[in-house]
Order: sequence, then structure tokens, then C-alpha cells
Amino acid sequence: MKKKVFLEKDCKKLLFIVNPVAGRKLFKRALPEMIQAFMDAGYLVTTYLTQGPRDAERYAALCGADYDRVVCLGGDGTFAQVVTGLRRCGKDMAVGYIPAGSSNDFGSLHGLSSDLVEAAHDAAAGHVKQVDLGTFNDTNFVYIAAFGAFIATSYATPQDLKNALGRPAYFLDVMRELPRIRAEKLRITANGKTYEGEFIFGAVTNNTNVSGIVSLPEGTVITDDGEFEVVLIENLTTLPELSDAVYSVLTGDFISQQIVFFHASEVTIEFLGTPMDWTLDGEYRKGEKRVQIRNLQKALHVYVPQEAAPEEPLP
Repeated sequence: MKKKVFLEKDCKKLLFIVNPVAGRKLFKRALPEMIQAFMDAGYLVTTYLTQGPRDAERYAALCGADYDRVVCLGGDGTFAQVVTGLRRCGKDMAVGYIPAGSSNDFGSLHGLSSDLVEAAHDAAAGHVKQVDLGTFNDTNFVYIAAFGAFIATSYATPQDLKNALGRPAYFLDVMRELPRIRAEKLRITANGKTYEGEFIFGAVTNNTNVSGIVSLPEGTVITDDGEFEVVLIENLTTLPELSDAVYSVLTGDFISQQIVFFHASEVTIEFLGTPMDWTLDGEYRKGEKRVQIRNLQKALHVYVPQEAAPEEPLP
């Protein structure tokens, strides 16, 4: 099949932001085919390889407004950075996402292809799905903000182990971490109620699975309803409590009395002792004494396969 040749003046412009250290780095072989998929859709493609932490956000904020379409390749954290950067520059646009991280929780939930070239074609096609977006003080997250025992491994696990094993790597590190779990005194305010006590884990999420470790009860997650799912685990002091908690988080059957679970559109979390560090979509964020989280209903627009979005393609 003969490829179309476009003059620059005839082309729409596409910015392709690539995290070169994402996942197993398998994207390198598929890179020419992905760029060709964009070109076949009529785009003049600029490819940018990120240079370090938060660079995807910086570059999207700096240059995103100059393009008709922005697509990123990397893990969920890279995707969240690009979304945050585009919002900073005031560009209201859908974002293409080619999942190439070590877990890809967001992509799995929303039907994004694990085949990089197929995902590139989907990002170029223009079928849009609207889902909720989170704010975390001064930044955004696309599906989870979390702290504590069952989530720290998402940034503590060595990258080569995550690349080799994927989700099982997180589980192995959690098991090693259990003897060192510490609880922190927190005050959580949501839905006009206050929960105060000692907690070892907390997550505000819009996903059925948290970092491959914590599963939420079936049927509880609706990704565009304007509410997050909040999971808190109180301090565990006995072996039966530990056993029930581990069973609950692995199966999504919350039998443990130490688990607090509710839905909320806004959550305020205050650390009454030493702040715990956080992970936003799998990326590290240093602990803060007070965190405000809000749900922005349907504020995130992402390109998905046609079967995942009934809407007509955008022009």
C-alpha cells in the first residue's frame, strides 16, 4: 500500500512525548511503526524523549498548546504528568496514551491496547472517553493517590525487578516490608464526617486495583461518577487482624474490621504526627502535613479504542 505524502502546510501537528526508561523499553523496536501510524492519520509528528523526573509535565506545559494532538508513551505516572502539564498551559484537549510501564493500571481499566502500534492507531483515531480526574493540592493524578504499607513499594521496588516481574515484584516487596510497617496518626474529613486514628495505609482511587496489591470490592468503582473510592487500613496489632487485612486487600472481599471504605468527591487528610510519603499514579511525592484531594468529574479526556467509547470520533 502506497503511503500518503503530506506537505507540512497540510498537516495537523502531533506531539509525541516518550519516557525512554519506561517498562522494559520494548517501545524502541516499535517506534517507527508508531510514528508511521500518526503520519498515516495526517499528522506531522514531533517526538520528544523525556530527560528526567517531571520533564514530561514541564514539556507538555511549555509546548503542548502549539499542537493539535498530544500523545504520550510511558507508565501511568508519565501520563499523569502530561495531563497536568497540559492543564497548566490551559490547553483543553484529549490526550493519547500508549501504556508502556511496568503495571499500566489505568490502561488496563480503560481498555487501552498493550500492543504499542495498535495503541498508537487508537490514539490517532480520535475516540474519546471521559473519566474523572483528581487534584492533589497543587497537582493532578489520573487514578490514585496513596500512602503507607501497601503502596510504598510502587516507587521503592527496583526498576529492573519491576521490569522483569511486573505486578509480582510489588507483592514480593510488600511481604518483605510487613515487619517494618508503622502506623501514623491521621485525621480524615469527607462527606461531613471525620475519621481519626492510627492508619498504616490509605488510598484515594478511581480504579479497581491499587498497584497490583489492593483489590476493591467488585462493582464499587464507576470512573465518571464524580466520586473517588477511599480505602483506609487501621493499625494492625494481632495476627488475626493482619491475616484478615491481607485477605481483604488481595481479594476485594473487605471482611477486615480494620478497613474503612467509603466514596467521596472531596477528602482532606491531616497528618497529626510524622507525614507519610505518597505515591501519585506510581510516582513518589514527599509527605505533606495536610492534603486536599478533589474529584473533577469527567475532566480527563483520553483516546481509547472504538469499542471502549460509544461517542463518535472527534474531527
